[in-house]
Amino acid sequence: MPIKLSEQADSEIKFQLHALLAENIYPNIDNLLDRLYQLHNDFPVHSKTTFRRHLHRISFSYKSPAKVNEIAVEFDVEIVRLPVRHCCLNPIELCWANLKDYVRKGNTRFQLTNVRELASQFITSYDGGAATKVIKRTQKIQNKFKIADRYVEENIEPMLDDEESSEESDVVSSDDE
Repeated sequence: MPIKLSEQADSEIKFQLHALLAENIYPNIDNLLDRLYQLHNDFPVHSKTTFRRHLHRISFSYKSPAKVNEIAVEFDVEIVRLPVRHCCLNPIELCWANLKDYVRKGNTRFQLTNVRELASQFITSYDGGAATKVIKRTQKIQNKFKIADRYVEENIEPMLDDEESSEESDVVSSDDE
């Protein structure tokens, strides 16, 4: 079950993280927890895993706008941020995978010079047609994700909401008796 720290505790965690950075100390979980335990004997988190999860949670909820976002707005540029762990939606990742596959299949002598030559061959042969194929493949995968999302939103989620509300009404009616 996730922990819930006060807003003041979250601010203290962020402050100490930045203090470690200012002191040129790498702010890993151990260093940050040690610092917090030194300053606050009653710091409530004792598990590294729990603390790591909490850090991930507060970093997303308190994220300040990045300089890149400000510049993008200034120059009317749209930044596309890809979802984490969905490299199949990134054409560059698919090109990289194709390159690695090409080198893997062609590398028979297992020497670095051969790898360099194979990579060079792949890059020089990679033309607009190959890039278009990768982009179309990415769009096809994206459409599959959209279809799956639409199916879940239209067919699965309404049933989940109905079950939840019927369970709540059962609880309410049993309390009334």
